[in-house]
Amino acid sequence: MTSEPERCEPSERSRRSERSERQALAALCAALPRLRAMLRGPASRARRAAVEQVVLAARRGEPVGELLAGLGMDSTAPLPAGPSRTTLPTPVEEDRPAQVTGVYLCPLGTCPRAEERTASSGLPACGIHDQALRFVADR
Repeated sequence: MTSEPERCEPSERSRRSERSERQALAALCAALPRLRAMLRGPASRARRAAVEQVVLAARRGEPVGELLAGLGMDSTAPLPAGPSRTTLPTPVEEDRPAQVTGVYLCPLGTCPRAEERTASSGLPACGIHDQALRFVADR
């Protein structure tokens, strides 16, 4: 008795591919500010140009997973989880206006990147599309 290898439906395969591509895009977006900062010097000119080529491909909507692999970035690694909002302290004053909580998401919705903003941090931005992440309030 021979068993045939399990085959994926084309639609399932394309969904997996799309999901991994969106994860790759989110990984690039999250790492881009740090990458650009690390590659500022003249010795990093070629690597910086390669990173910018990946950014241009992402802006055009082209797949970036293989390009990231060429740069040595693991695009399949899961995104780090943000801090949990379940540990917030109970408000001391009940009279003050309600605090609006939420998360910042990809400005164009092309990747699953989600960031929380702390009081001491700046506005999160997308380095691929050169826009601030959009705020979505919790319900």
